[in-house]
Amino acid sequence: MSSFSALNSACLKTFGSPVTYQPAAAAPLAVNGILQKDSDEERHQDGVYARLFINLADFAAPPEQGDEVTVDGKTYKVFEVLSDPTRGAWLALREA
Repeated sequence: MSSFSALNSACLKTFGSPVTYQPAAAAPLAVNGILQKDSDEERHQDGVYARLFINLADFAAPPEQGDEVTVDGKTYKVFEVLSDPTRGAWLALREA
């Protein structure tokens, strides 16, 4: 595990909450994520938006647009994946 991946894991362990991630073509998996609902996307009128930070090392296949995420009983659709060089990613979400 790289030092960045270890740092991502430590942040997610400390600040994250359980998330169910449902890829379009695979079985769901449980991961930790940090949900941010105070982003610019949340202000759009055509739906509720949020961002979810995840550690890509927790995924066998990278997240993709169209996948679903359930956090605290609410289901969101992934509409954009923003990966960073630290092997983390922000998933832009729209409430399903």
